[in-house]
Formats: sequence, structure tokens, C-alpha cells
Amino acid sequence: MKNNIDSESKKTKINFSNPLTSIKSSTDFKYLWLGQGGQGFAMWSEMIARNWLTYQLTGSALAIGIVNLFRAIPFITIGLFGGVIADRFPKKKTLMIIQIWSLSIYFVMLILISTDLIKLWHVYATAFCLGLGMAINQPLRTSFIPQMIEQKNLLNALSLNSMAMGVTRLIGPAVIGYIIAISDNNVAPAYLVSTISYLFVIYTTLKINLKGDPTEKHTKSPMNDFTDGIKYMIFENRTVLWLVILALGPLAFGFSYISLLPVYVDEKLNLGADAFGGIQSISSIGALLSTSLLASSGDIKIKGKLLFITTIIYGLGVILMGFTGEIFIAFGIAIFIGGSQSVFRTCVSSTIVSVTEEKYRGRMISMTMLDMGVASIASILAGRITDLISVSYGMLFCGVMCTLIGIVTFTIHKKLIKI
Repeated sequence: MKNNIDSESKKTKINFSNPLTSIKSSTDFKYLWLGQGGQGFAMWSEMIARNWLTYQLTGSALAIGIVNLFRAIPFITIGLFGGVIADRFPKKKTLMIIQIWSLSIYFVMLILISTDLIKLWHVYATAFCLGLGMAINQPLRTSFIPQMIEQKNLLNALSLNSMAMGVTRLIGPAVIGYIIAISDNNVAPAYLVSTISYLFVIYTTLKINLKGDPTEKHTKSPMNDFTDGIKYMIFENRTVLWLVILALGPLAFGFSYISLLPVYVDEKLNLGADAFGGIQSISSIGALLSTSLLASSGDIKIKGKLLFITTIIYGLGVILMGFTGEIFIAFGIAIFIGGSQSVFRTCVSSTIVSVTEEKYRGRMISMTMLDMGVASIASILAGRITDLISVSYGMLFCGVMCTLIGIVTFTIHKKLIKI
């Protein structure tokens, strides 16, 4: 009871009419938000470096897909228990442990690359280890937010979180791509940047005062908690179930186009790492614009319609990207891809959080991590299509599957459009 009282006393009513100043109203949320930005910068920097490094070592789109599979395996397995961990243990302490783990992986990669000892199996192994941390980290962070702010401001807070990821996606890939290009394609500086970024993430977590204790005592085993979450989703809250299924479109198949970008930039555009980073950065302009609007708009009542529209835009954008050979046209398409993906992700997350009981939130959020597992399989399939035919058809596969899953889901479960 005391924990609930403490949590409520630390919640702060936030005015999101100006999203850039609203985070100042809640000190704990401000540090969580800043940490999200630092983590995003490290993640985008490392993703650019890892995919480019894999392409350097192998010259294969399929190999990049396999790397993403190793990163996604924890999401498919342990990741589903990430929500159980978020619901059972103090969130701040658990975040610190996970972040120190991720920091150590970045540092190991930095040493291996700097000493020229790096091998492909190192890339696979460390991708798996980073996936372990990510699979637990995001359910923790997202389920922490409702303990810091009021329920009616969840969409706005999650939009701000997406905005933090968008800002780092704008800056990180472009900066890292440029650094790799001027370093004679050496990716070691990217891992140095990621290491420094994670030191900042740890600092911001230390500054959070709220412990994030569980709202109730868990007397059952973790496995029972996990199965209770599954039963809750299937038998008590079908909205969450269909939102998870819907997420497999844009968040799994659509997002898989990123694994093809090194090949696309090299073969379709005849450019290098700087263009590779630039395309990913430019897509965040759309993400920033869309999340800024969401963060200042209040509790939107047409989330279902937004989910449907952004699914279609995302899929068509990926298809068009694959068949253009002009860098500036690719930049324009990337803006629409980034905007639609960001709106979709934010609406899915905020809806799941708002319709789920507090004690199940971590577990329901972790269910959305299933998209990482499906994305890894999609990346391998798209990579194989790319190696056999061309990168244009690899992206066509990603875009068609993204759009098809969205249309089928909304057709079967018509209530989603009314969310």
C-alpha cells in the first residue's frame, strides 16, 4: 500500500501543450526521457556500424539478416519474460543492471575492432548479447512511465519517448555514417560513440528518484506470471492480442527494409556509408514531425484510423524505395516511411498501456517485442530474395507483407478501426 501511495505522490500532472517544456514538470520522467535519447543514439549508431561491418566482412544481404536474427532471438525467447521482470522487480535497479550489461558489450566490440581481432562470429555473439539487454530494457522503460505521470497523458509521454528516438535517429546514423566514411570504413569510432552514450544513459538512470517498485507482491513463479499474462491477453483483453498481431506488419516486415539498406546504397545508388547513414537519418525528420504533433495533441480518439493509414503508407513507402535509384527521391520517401512508422509505434504502445491493468503492463508491452523475432525472419527472407534476384524485390517483399498484414488484421477484427 505504501508503495502505491509513494508512486502516486511522485506522479506529476504534465501540460503537454508544449512538449519541449512539459518534461521539466516531472524530474523523474525528464531523466527517463534523456536516458531514452542516449540509448537511442547508441542503438542507431551501433546498428549502422554492425550492418556495415557485416557487409564488409561478407558482402551478403543474407548475412546481415542472420546478424539481425541473432539479435532478435532473445526477443523471441527471454524477451517475453522481460515484461515479467518489469512487473516483478524494482524498475530502476533492474534498468541499471541491464544498462551496465549493454555497456560492457559495446566496449568488447570496440576492443575487438580496434585490435583487428574481429570475426564474423564475434558480430553474431555480441548481437545476441545486446538483444538480451534490449529485450528487457524497453518493457522496463515503457512500464515505468505510468508510475511517473497521469493516465490521460500516456500518449503524450510515449510520443515524447518516440521523439527522443527520432532525434537520435536523425543525428546518429548521419554522424556515424560520416565518421565511418572518413575513417576509411573503420567502424571502431561508432562503438566508441555508443560506449560514451551508454555512460550517459547510466548517469540519467541514477538520477531517477522513483524506485519503480511492483504495484503488488508476486507469490507465483515467473513462469506462472508469464502464463497469466498470456491468458489475460487471449481471454480477457482481446484488444491487446490484435494489436500485437497488427504490430507484425509495420514493426516487423516493414522495418526489415533497414537490413537491406547497405546493399541498396551500394548496388542501387552506387554510394557509400555516408549515404547509408544519411537515409536512416533523413527518415527521422518524418518521425520527429509526426511525434511532435502527437505529443502536443492530447489524447487522440482516432488511433485505430491512424494505425490503418500509417500501415498502408509504410508498406507503399518501402516498395517505392526499392525501385528508385535517385538519392534525393529516396530521401523524400524515407521521410514518409519514418513518419508513418513512428506514429504507428506510438499509437500501438500507448493503446496497449492505456487498456491494460497496471499489474500486466510490463508483460503486455513485452508481447510487442515479438515483432523483433518476426523481423529477423523477414530480414533473412528479404536478404535471400535480394541475393537471388535484386534488392528492389527484397524491399518489395517487405512492403507487400507490411501492407497485407495490416489489411487482413483490420478486416478480421473490425473493432480496431474504432479504437
